[in-house]
Amino acid sequence: APAAAAAPPPAAASGGISFGEETKLRKKRRSKQWFEEIFDEDYLHTLPFLTPQQTEREVGFLLETLELPQGGRVLDVGCGYGRHAMEMAARGYKTVGLDLSLPLLIRATDAARRVGVNVDFVHGDMREMTFENEFDGAYCFYTTFGFFDDDTNRRVAAGIAKSLKPGGRFVLEMINRDYLIGDLPCRVWWQGDGCVVLEEVDFNYFTSRLQVQRQLILENGRQLEQEISIRAYSLHEIGKVLTHAGFRVLEVSGNLDLRGRFYGNESRQLIVVSEKRADA
Repeated sequence: APAAAAAPPPAAASGGISFGEETKLRKKRRSKQWFEEIFDEDYLHTLPFLTPQQTEREVGFLLETLELPQGGRVLDVGCGYGRHAMEMAARGYKTVGLDLSLPLLIRATDAARRVGVNVDFVHGDMREMTFENEFDGAYCFYTTFGFFDDDTNRRVAAGIAKSLKPGGRFVLEMINRDYLIGDLPCRVWWQGDGCVVLEEVDFNYFTSRLQVQRQLILENGRQLEQEISIRAYSLHEIGKVLTHAGFRVLEVSGNLDLRGRFYGNESRQLIVVSEKRADA
């Protein structure tokens, strides 16, 4: 889910959620877009395959690549229900989790309280971040980058760079466009947690966007129709976005198990490790 802080918010009370003024005013400015509606409690039913073991594996990769100082401050951009943020906090890092979805943040806050970890969860919009030189590292995982148009996506990347201290690292994970297009268009379905998910997936070559028509059938009989549109990037494209934002690309991986190895259209994931430049 997309995330960010509107202005540097006051620290949340333990177990609470901070709210920026931009978040409070958003509904008055514009109508809702798909990413403002889809990430709710029903969305969580579609994710049974995201196991605790997978989260530990992903956080292990993040810690290897971010090279945070002991007890460092880290930003989770699009934290969702907080699975990475909580694991980071459990390992001793001062973690801020940002997301646009209030239902997911409420779930994250409750989960953090239950397991006894302290995460500052912030409700806001990643397009309006104003953090400056506050974090030792940041990450954006699970194809959370690319929800917006190209100019706005570039602005989001610049906001992440601005939030980092000089030399701070950023790990960005997304699906690899060059892998993706070989499998599209397609229809897929899977059994969720008390639901069945059906998707028709296509690709717009003019805009380089993944277009998804999703039908969610819940066990209580409810059916939901959802549309998803995400900008898919090739390596050379996202490299330019990060460079323009103030980063220097250090490493690219095609999956978590082969760090530093990327095989073009044979690599499903695109995991880019970059560092904030001194001149950014």
